[in-house]
Amino acid sequence: MARRKPEHLPVHRTDLLPSNLTAGKETAVRALLAAYRKGAVLLGREQWRLFFETGRFDKNHDLDKVTFAAVIGAANRVQMCRWQVVGQLQGWLSNRANEFRDAVHRSNLPPDTRHMLHTINVLGAWFRREDVVMKTSGEAIPESVRRLARAIMRHVMAKHRRPNLSRLSMRLDHRAGSIARPVKATQGGRVDLWVNLSTLDKGRKIAVPLLTYAYHDRRPGRVTNGIQINERDGRLTFGVVTDMGEVCAKSRAGYDGHGVIALDFGLSTLFATSQGQLLGQGWLTRLKRYDALISMIAASQQRARRKPRDSKRYRALAEDVRGFLRTEIGRVLNRLVAQGQPKELVLERLDFRQAALSKRLNAILRNCGRSIIQAKLKDLEERFGITTAEVNPAYSSQACSCCGYGDKRNRRDQKTFMCLWCGHRMHADLNAAANIEARRARPNGWLFQGKAAILAELVREFGERRVRASSPCRTGSRGAPADPRLTNPYFGGTPLAVVRSAERREASVKSRETQALVAA
Repeated sequence: MARRKPEHLPVHRTDLLPSNLTAGKETAVRALLAAYRKGAVLLGREQWRLFFETGRFDKNHDLDKVTFAAVIGAANRVQMCRWQVVGQLQGWLSNRANEFRDAVHRSNLPPDTRHMLHTINVLGAWFRREDVVMKTSGEAIPESVRRLARAIMRHVMAKHRRPNLSRLSMRLDHRAGSIARPVKATQGGRVDLWVNLSTLDKGRKIAVPLLTYAYHDRRPGRVTNGIQINERDGRLTFGVVTDMGEVCAKSRAGYDGHGVIALDFGLSTLFATSQGQLLGQGWLTRLKRYDALISMIAASQQRARRKPRDSKRYRALAEDVRGFLRTEIGRVLNRLVAQGQPKELVLERLDFRQAALSKRLNAILRNCGRSIIQAKLKDLEERFGITTAEVNPAYSSQACSCCGYGDKRNRRDQKTFMCLWCGHRMHADLNAAANIEARRARPNGWLFQGKAAILAELVREFGERRVRASSPCRTGSRGAPADPRLTNPYFGGTPLAVVRSAERREASVKSRETQALVAA
């Protein structure tokens, strides 16, 4: 199984809007943000050049002290921007390394070659010029294997766009911005914090009041001097970073987690658990309402030869969808933790696609849904110490959790599962959740196995179990249907031909005519 471990101190960020920002201050903040983004693009080009020349990014590479300072301003902002850019690029590259690993696992290469490729991937040495040495034997990896590693990595990288640094948010620490609570200037209790920023004009600082709201007021933790400035839909937002280390340590100490709960994700039912719970059953109806509105606005914009994102209503609806996802996923997982108190959660690899929704809404769900669930799981890990494991969900919805028989026809519809071998009947999502829990015991949760390998293993295990059919129609008794394996392609059977209704009516007419001729 692939388990995640916390790698950083727990911090949370809340976005606040400025209050009564004067035109001069707003112009100064926007100019600072534009210069920061322009510098981020230049720093990104420099880091990509370093990556392909030396094989790695370097957040401490500071040879050119003039060009970037002339764009961003002070040297401390250049350093902050460089560290943020390298963090973005390394995060993107880490995802590509995972894809590299999966591609090598699925390949038919010799074991020694795969071992060398995995070593190169772990070291991040795809484009490194110096020798790469195996850790165990000390031998240098051959140039032919290194060329293969570069070719695989280039192929993986070409499938994805690089991070767009021109829309990067501006993260500043205490050297360029500070946060303080007001003593008197609260504007009737609406302002909770003031941000002091240095601007592009040397020696000039501005103070920005930030509006508060109930959720931010209730959030525990210590407000740090970290500030994140961004622009969304033409509005400036200021992200305030809160240190949650002490709060999370107390909550972890008071949490008594035990046992494992497996989750099957779906859009009809948000989560089905291995304990028999169906959580979030009505959220697909809400998504369909959003889908109808978004599709209508998008069609109207396209008829007017405008992009959908140019519409304020479209942007507001897209933001509503993201807010609904955050609220619903948070509500469901919080309820699960409060009732079940698990020590570990087992999930399938998430796929946010639903045939009943449009491509446009599916794209919105894909872009933000996975990150929202991952952020919530990270929050549960920080606050309660709940670990998570991922497994490969292949055939989990078609295999019977009772006897292990796998067949497409086992799943009658979205909700009904009835095994053709043993007759076991239950909700389809609950059956999948039970299979996901059982798959936790597999090596690495079968994450690196292809679908064909998983199917072959399921078929082999079912044959070795010699499960006796509990239903009389599976024993070959007189008048019983044939063994379902005979028409199951998974077991080498021949699928039954699908007869169309028109062909069925034509055959019926011919049969009546034949009977009439015989009778005559």
